[in-house]
Amino acid sequence: MTNSSAGAVFQAVLALGPAPRSIVAKRAGVSPATVTCQSKALLEAGLLRELPETAGPGGVGRPHSPIALDSAANVVLAVHIAAAQSTVAVVDIAGTVLRSEQLPHRSRAPYEILDAAVERVNAVAASLDPDVRVRGLGVAIGGRVDNTTGSVVDHSYLRWRDVPLREYFATRTGLPTRVDSHTRALMHAEQLYGRLRGTTSSIVLFVGNVIDAAFAVHGRVHYGPHSGAGSIARLLSATTGSATALDELGDHALLTRAGAYGTVPELLDAVAAGAPEGAYFLERAALMGAVAAALIDLFDPEALVLVDRGLGRLAGLREAYDDAVRAHSVTGADPVELITPSAFTGQILSMSAAGVVLHELFGDPLATPIARAV
Repeated sequence: MTNSSAGAVFQAVLALGPAPRSIVAKRAGVSPATVTCQSKALLEAGLLRELPETAGPGGVGRPHSPIALDSAANVVLAVHIAAAQSTVAVVDIAGTVLRSEQLPHRSRAPYEILDAAVERVNAVAASLDPDVRVRGLGVAIGGRVDNTTGSVVDHSYLRWRDVPLREYFATRTGLPTRVDSHTRALMHAEQLYGRLRGTTSSIVLFVGNVIDAAFAVHGRVHYGPHSGAGSIARLLSATTGSATALDELGDHALLTRAGAYGTVPELLDAVAAGAPEGAYFLERAALMGAVAAALIDLFDPEALVLVDRGLGRLAGLREAYDDAVRAHSVTGADPVELITPSAFTGQILSMSAAGVVLHELFGDPLATPIARAV
């Protein structure tokens, strides 16, 4: 993320909660004069609010007026496009999901899916209190995404190619729109609000209908010149010995293999209750654990966030990942210390889409416009 001096102050207030300017300056690593100047600009922009004057700790010292996020008055809208449904959400700048709803897909046709999402975005925006500022629309989707053009280059499950998401949403909602892959977007959200806050090197491994990864070095999410960073199809093929591993290991592939269930959630409910198809998820965990080990050896991260819908529901699944990492990592990484689930259990889709906009807002908050949907 581009970290302006205003962004440094804004991020410090996010991390600290309500705090005096002197403490914000220490956290942000900037001078008190810079905090005074930038907090004034952030207050005028409506992103911060000043709390009533209070005495120092224990009633000692000069009174001060803490500054805090004005989260009640600032939100982003978020759209996550998954294999079977889209999620439309409202998330405030403190990272709280205020509202979330799902729109089941009736087909894989891109513009049918996008039209349904646009309609809900406009309806949700129109329902917000007039005093609430919409800071933008974030759109996240699996597969290969070019965030500079805002287009889906390739989505293996939906079979989308070169779909111009940013242009489509921006022209039909009137909102400043940003688009990214859901795994990179989730990493941004985890850096701001979750497990990866304060880390300088990290990985997110997403195992779902789409399987991909994101990584950050020196705190910056890597994209690459072709927006291809995180594509692990070759690594999967080398690990599994199958050229079609992505198609064979995704959630819907396991659903097809199981045969007796209509949806992935139904399958997960069944395996959580002890259905024998849980073995499919354990087999996948063993393979993906080997992939995780390769990524860990390559990047030597401080933390790896693992997303798999079976975690916390299927007995032995986390242990299967951990055992595979221990078996395959040549650096001797301890998966118990290194690997963590997402901080956003139950809200991963909403938060990943919101993270597309929020990481830019916190990087350069004074450059972000306020908008309303058409």
